[in-house]
Amino acid sequence: MEMYHNPFTPVFGNEPPVFAGRDEYIRNVLKGLDNAPGDPNRITIFTGPRGSGKTVLLAKIASEAEKSGWIHVHTPAVPDMLTDIVEQTERKAAEHIPKKSKSKLTGLQIYGTGFTRETEPEKQGTWRSQMDRLLDILEEKGIGLIFTIDEVSPELREMVSFISTFQVFIMEKRNVALLMAGLPGNVMQLIRNDRISFLRRAFRRELGPLSMPDVRTAMKRTIAITGRTIERQALEYAAEKTDGLPFLIQLVGYHTFNQSDNKKISLDDAATGVTDAYEDMRNMIFDATLAELSATDKDFLRAMTYDDGPSRISDIAKRMNVSASQASHYKKRLIKQGVIAERGRGLVEFAMPMLKSLLSE
Repeated sequence: MEMYHNPFTPVFGNEPPVFAGRDEYIRNVLKGLDNAPGDPNRITIFTGPRGSGKTVLLAKIASEAEKSGWIHVHTPAVPDMLTDIVEQTERKAAEHIPKKSKSKLTGLQIYGTGFTRETEPEKQGTWRSQMDRLLDILEEKGIGLIFTIDEVSPELREMVSFISTFQVFIMEKRNVALLMAGLPGNVMQLIRNDRISFLRRAFRRELGPLSMPDVRTAMKRTIAITGRTIERQALEYAAEKTDGLPFLIQLVGYHTFNQSDNKKISLDDAATGVTDAYEDMRNMIFDATLAELSATDKDFLRAMTYDDGPSRISDIAKRMNVSASQASHYKKRLIKQGVIAERGRGLVEFAMPMLKSLLSE
């Protein structure tokens, strides 16, 4: 029996072989890069729950930008991110940056063999001055620099410092772009910072579930890469069980593909694959997510499970036997965690529908 290599990639941040959906977001940012500095698409923030494909989308756009000659620097929001950005820029632009060094005379022998000279490293200066030097060099070569920052952290001082300086780059019409991604609550907290208020005018794109046609197409084409096929019912079942969540698409596809080595994937393969994928999803995402929540936050979520669609805050408050203001406080915490999302005035919904099913068990 022929052995097939599994093409699905259920690893966070790993770009899948077939990219599903988000075409409009990708196209708009790339058009912004082709346009002159000042295009609003050059500053875009992507938000969404865990598993919604934020990191992969950043990587996809950056990969396409690099094909057009842009230099891409990616960093997570961590304390040493400013140093990392300079080092990455210098490394990726090394062929364009002249090597400079200073030397001083440290010894001299009149009747001996000669003199001794030591090389001193060039003084680095501030982070801003280092970046100005690099951007000057890239500008002379007609090269743009695109920054991507994942899992934005509003409490991180370096994060705020970077964005403050990036605003100056924009004012100076530097050929730069900034794409960021994070949980909705973290993004909202970041843009409320008065030091970087200009960020409130950045484009914000919420990554909701993918459409079922996009999910089916991605799964079918990914399987076809290996020479295998999938039964129509199996494809429909597997796609529906992903809830349109990009990470779950890869996880369901991975486990479904592994159930047999038959050329055609069956409905039984898909059913078992979904069960295995849900177990991994619980272990990899939901157990950790729920562990971060308070008992009251979990009560709030359980109160939502009684509704078929979006839940009203007033109904949740009654079920919890708390005031509407208390329920609104819990709501804000859960939105910040990326567990629920607002769906209109006074309405909320699970950001990841599978979590609702697990809480209903």
